[in-house]
Amino acid sequence: MAVVTAYPEAVETHIYWDLLKNLSDTVKVQLVLKLKHSLAQKPEDVSSTDVSSQTSYYDILKKWNTYKGYAQGWDGEDASPLTPQVVDNFNQVLNQIDKRLLQGLTIYPETNGTLLIDSTKREAGISLGDQRFSYYEIEDDRVTGQDGIPFTAEALAEVIARINR
Repeated sequence: MAVVTAYPEAVETHIYWDLLKNLSDTVKVQLVLKLKHSLAQKPEDVSSTDVSSQTSYYDILKKWNTYKGYAQGWDGEDASPLTPQVVDNFNQVLNQIDKRLLQGLTIYPETNGTLLIDSTKREAGISLGDQRFSYYEIEDDRVTGQDGIPFTAEALAEVIARINR
């Protein structure tokens, strides 16, 4: 079975064919047009990501989908769920970021409703809140970073690229 790596999720093509075979020709044409439009909007997702980048992206998505569903007290104590704004902020980043930048990153919910984006390559991390984010880096026993950066998906992507070099 061939794996389709150009779509938003890696799936086996026979699943699509099984789903499509019972649809009318009109619906099939509509689906193909929507798919073409979707792929045309994000050509970098199709052509610029390699298998390792896709794997990192899917690992983060899997965790993200779990963490978004956490309820009050998810830690067995009094932890807050991720705030709706943090969810929206990180969704913006996932939709816009070059997927290669996600290699070597992992995410964790924090008990105050924010999200920690942590580098697994080096000592560095980002705390994403509702309106702002902060980051730190530790290199040669020296801590650098910045607090209170106004959130934009572009600004966060730049910091992700910086800490994940």
